[in-house]
Amino acid sequence: MSTLTMPACPTGTLQQQVMQQYSYLFQMVQQLNLALEQLEQTGGGVRPAYVAAAGGAASGTKQTEADRQYQKLRTMIIKTADQVRRTTEELTARLEEEYVAVSDFGSYVASLSAYLEANPEAVTQYYSFFSDLKTNVEAVDAAFQHYKVGTEGYIRTGIVYYDGTVPVYGVAVGQDLTCREVDGEKIVEQNNFRAVFTATRLSFWQDATEVAYVSNNRLYITNITVLGGIAIGAWSVEAAESGLTFRWIGG
Repeated sequence: MSTLTMPACPTGTLQQQVMQQYSYLFQMVQQLNLALEQLEQTGGGVRPAYVAAAGGAASGTKQTEADRQYQKLRTMIIKTADQVRRTTEELTARLEEEYVAVSDFGSYVASLSAYLEANPEAVTQYYSFFSDLKTNVEAVDAAFQHYKVGTEGYIRTGIVYYDGTVPVYGVAVGQDLTCREVDGEKIVEQNNFRAVFTATRLSFWQDATEVAYVSNNRLYITNITVLGGIAIGAWSVEAAESGLTFRWIGG
């Protein structure tokens, strides 16, 4: 198997170094084109996207190698480019609402805000909620005097992640953290849990780990806790003092 040689350390003036990098990239593109041409000739022409199961593993290996070469070449072009231009149009908007109520029993303030960010990759909506409740201890017999709560979440529509070099479009819904403060005692609940919906997959993430997903009519999950029973076809599985009980529930 032939491999691409690593570029030599640039020497000379800045113009000479740029020409050396250009020459190396030109040779790399030639080798990649030659490799792709050999693959097409070996397979009898350009193969369709759907492949048989027998050739699926080999095709996957070739695709993975092509993705690695793509990422490598892309990184080298970006790092050695003497001119980079990126044009992006973005749309942002902020919406806010505040509710204030004051009476002899105390005061209540609640605020809602939404921030909309739209660019070519995705449309993302950020939401936040905050409330502040103060009681009049002389008029109300309550378990607290001051109660605060705040929470944040988001909804992203567009590119939710990349499958190698291919963007995957869908919807991601997540909630970051909730903070409660009762009479100066603060409780922070960090919940970096999000659900991602795409055309072929429904997945659930905890922080940076995909803990469960539904795809191809199957459910895949890392850990499971059953609070009740499980129905498997015509059988029911339930917890008992001595272990598990299997019961026939079919007709």
